[in-house]
Amino acid sequence: MRPSPRRTLAGIALGALVIPLAACSDSGDAGADGTVTITVSGRPAAANPAAVKLFDDKVAAFEKANPDIRVKTNEYEYDQQSFQAKVAGGNLETVVRVPLTEMSSLIKRKQVSDITEDFKQVKHGAQFNDEVLSVARGEDGRTYGVPTEEYALGLVYNRKLFEKAGLDPDSPPTTWDEVREAAKTIKDKTGVDGYAQMTKENTGGWMLTAMTYSFGDDMQEQSGGRWVNSFHKEGSGSHKALDLLKEMRWTDKSMGRNQLRNGGDIERDFAAGKIGMTMAAPNMINHVIDQYKSDKNDVGIGPMPSDGSAKRTLVGGNVAVISPKASPEQRAAAVKFIDFYYLASKYDPKRAGDQAAVQNKDGLTVGSPLVAFFKPEISDPVEEAVNKHANVPLEHFAAYRESLGDYELVVEPPVEGQNVYKALDNAVQAVLTREDADPAKELNKANDLVKSQVERAQQ
Repeated sequence: MRPSPRRTLAGIALGALVIPLAACSDSGDAGADGTVTITVSGRPAAANPAAVKLFDDKVAAFEKANPDIRVKTNEYEYDQQSFQAKVAGGNLETVVRVPLTEMSSLIKRKQVSDITEDFKQVKHGAQFNDEVLSVARGEDGRTYGVPTEEYALGLVYNRKLFEKAGLDPDSPPTTWDEVREAAKTIKDKTGVDGYAQMTKENTGGWMLTAMTYSFGDDMQEQSGGRWVNSFHKEGSGSHKALDLLKEMRWTDKSMGRNQLRNGGDIERDFAAGKIGMTMAAPNMINHVIDQYKSDKNDVGIGPMPSDGSAKRTLVGGNVAVISPKASPEQRAAAVKFIDFYYLASKYDPKRAGDQAAVQNKDGLTVGSPLVAFFKPEISDPVEEAVNKHANVPLEHFAAYRESLGDYELVVEPPVEGQNVYKALDNAVQAVLTREDADPAKELNKANDLVKSQVERAQQ
């Protein structure tokens, strides 16, 4: 099986797998006045004027601090098809944020720039958490992007429902056996579904991958110098995970009847008090409080459950990459922008504190666990500055925070991760909607669907 990096992170955050990205390719030559132009997207839609203003203000501040760099912006969002078309047409944006699952394929196809030398200009780059940066490195050890967000999954749970069911909200389950028992107790004592799982729009495969890791297994392995799927093998972690879900759904009846939900659906139902526990990234805390108006005292997060033999969880996020057509001047300018826009609040305590203060004033959640992108001498003062403005009970996240140093944080499947997730949605949905579904057969069907894509990606 593929060895996975062990990472010690001070905290965790983030959210969505696919996030807004970057910009249109311009001439690599500096203008007559020495100005270099780059294009950066991720500009929010006009329907969200407050977010647009915040984005534009940060871009303007960057240009003021760097008068020799001009930044054009657009609303492009990454997806595989459009990205490939842009690369083929030579008009890829200068800076694009991509999911971690895409990095190995993009590096292999030479569709992103090598920024090893440019990365040296990043402030505190020498203190970057090596394990965080590793997701942007190729097998050759070179650097091909800059992480902008990273998260590790945990168990988000409703503390009020725990209390109603006679469970200790300060001691969330840490093994899958405990999750199963707690889910049944919640269902029996309160009538609320004790546990829920995402199943749609690639989230089913994403969550199954996380469970597979927590059972001490991986989704793909090396064979003959190439990556091949291993999730479908007899006795795999994926098989064990589906067996567990099947028992909870059909034997315990602790998962309810609605089994076709994406992340947003889960968040909405959790906020409405209809779910006791679910796997999620810590940014779910912000979503259910800010967007769905959950009581901040009712939300807790604990470590990712394990099978009792391994402490592992899935780590994901996004990486800012630079167009392979970018000139040396554009690459340098783009890295400066990435540093200013995405990293400064992760290494500058004043900026982090000021940003947290504004978020608090605006009524947004402050204090959910954050990822440490830098080594403790840099990240600890940042976390302290943010937590001074916390408006949620930090002790409700203690079990999660305290577990991170003991957990192996495993990156997403290295080849065609999103397509692997898509194929596995079918397997998860089948097991949770049909009592007679055979987990082994469903996993084999998923492998048949995505096998050729994994092979082609490595040609």
